[in-house]
Amino acid sequence: MRFSIFLLFGLFSITNGYNFLVYCPLFGHSHSKFFGTIADALTDAGHNVTFFTPTIVEKYRNISYTKSTKDVVHMEPSDKLKAYGEQMESGDFVRFWTEDSTSTEILPVIEIFQNMYNEQAEVMKLNLGVLDDLKKRNFDVIIFESYVFSAYPLMDYLDITTFIPSLSVTHDVALSQAIGEPAMPSVVSDVLSPFGEKLNILERALNLIAVPVFDLMIGYPVHRSFKPPHDVIDIRALEPEASFVFINSNPFVDFPRATLTKTVEIGGISVDLEELRSQKFDETWSEILNLRQKTMLVSFGSVMFSKDMPLENKKALASTMAKFPEVTFIWKYESNDPDSFAKGIQNIHFVKWVPQTALLADSRLSAFFTHAGLGSINEVSYLGKPAILCPLFADQMRNAKMLSRHNGSIEFSKYDLSDTSKIADAFQKILFDSSYSKHAEKLAEQLENQPIKPKELMVKYAEFAARFGRLPSLDPYSRKMSFIEYFLIDVAAIVIFVLISVILLLKKLLCVVCSLKKKKID
Repeated sequence: MRFSIFLLFGLFSITNGYNFLVYCPLFGHSHSKFFGTIADALTDAGHNVTFFTPTIVEKYRNISYTKSTKDVVHMEPSDKLKAYGEQMESGDFVRFWTEDSTSTEILPVIEIFQNMYNEQAEVMKLNLGVLDDLKKRNFDVIIFESYVFSAYPLMDYLDITTFIPSLSVTHDVALSQAIGEPAMPSVVSDVLSPFGEKLNILERALNLIAVPVFDLMIGYPVHRSFKPPHDVIDIRALEPEASFVFINSNPFVDFPRATLTKTVEIGGISVDLEELRSQKFDETWSEILNLRQKTMLVSFGSVMFSKDMPLENKKALASTMAKFPEVTFIWKYESNDPDSFAKGIQNIHFVKWVPQTALLADSRLSAFFTHAGLGSINEVSYLGKPAILCPLFADQMRNAKMLSRHNGSIEFSKYDLSDTSKIADAFQKILFDSSYSKHAEKLAEQLENQPIKPKELMVKYAEFAARFGRLPSLDPYSRKMSFIEYFLIDVAAIVIFVLISVILLLKKLLCVVCSLKKKKID
């Protein structure tokens, strides 16, 4: 009897589940991890989820980014797309160890990404058989990275009307403005702006013009429908009709700002505390962690490699580490040449790969020296580890300022990586000043006890979108107002005109009264 009830309940859940398509071209590890987590959360909630992940960068092809989601659909790249993938792997990123990565400098990199996404649309157009198979699933909702615009001809071909553009980064002013959300350039920086929340007049000006300049120089791509007569898809007009927008921002970590109901902050969704704390590693790692009273992990992520760091920086880091013999340094280093700059230093362990999350979850790890990628930022935030944040390019500058304001981490300039005194000062503070650990642990406690967990929040909003479709009631009329109307410039002009008129009238009346009084005296 119990088995029958359980079976009926299971069938009821399956038949009432929604059909979700998570579109995630395979070009970046953190990007795929974020969207894979979204797919799994929806699958675990009883829905039918397809993870459509066309290959761009080959090295990620054999990594499984989903666990419970089994309906994973791949698509082979064209030769041109493979070339973009190879360019992504070799990249032009090495220069950012020593060069600035402001909006103008990063523009060529963004153009490469844009061309890559455009080519992905061409690949899908040539593989309509795969799309026809997807179409049979009758998707209720498509979820995709907001700037991967090839999703729009895909959803058009699959006849999906409800869509949720999402961001694997914290905040994109262009997306906010597209849905009518206040941009607040005086206090909230765009994802690629290297500013925090306290901006001087020049920084506020740059923050204000960044998005219009990008829009002018790059703009929206032109995509046509895959279906005859192949009409142009007006992405700019379609984007505001999104039911919701998911962003990888957490209100307890990020800068406070005005948001719409349409914006759903799910930052930290990829961090599963129970899983992280249960992770085990082999005895070798445990022995390394037991060597000394304190241990620091040093890693600059999966895009920028330590091996490409300028030699003088490597020497400065290694020589500074040697001055802390009571500390073990685990340094993720991708080649076999550390002897050229760290020969004879006993407290450094060079490794080509590290179980980063397992190490961060271990109480024996004292601190983390990181590039401030958003994945690492979320991990140290949730796991309460003090960190030295050394941003190199893209969103990392904003991420570093975002986390360091919680006082559990130190922001460190990449231009100081050759300065042994500044490195030593940062090491001394993060390892031996207990206030950093206390603040880091306090933030982690807040995140663990936040009222609604990011995963639960995402699932509820995705289900709401699947049930009710597009939600025009959430589209603010302010999005359609002119600059003059929105900022009350017309009202201000009228008020100023009335005030000036009253002042002039009073002045004239005063002159008349004075004139009459003078005549009376005469």
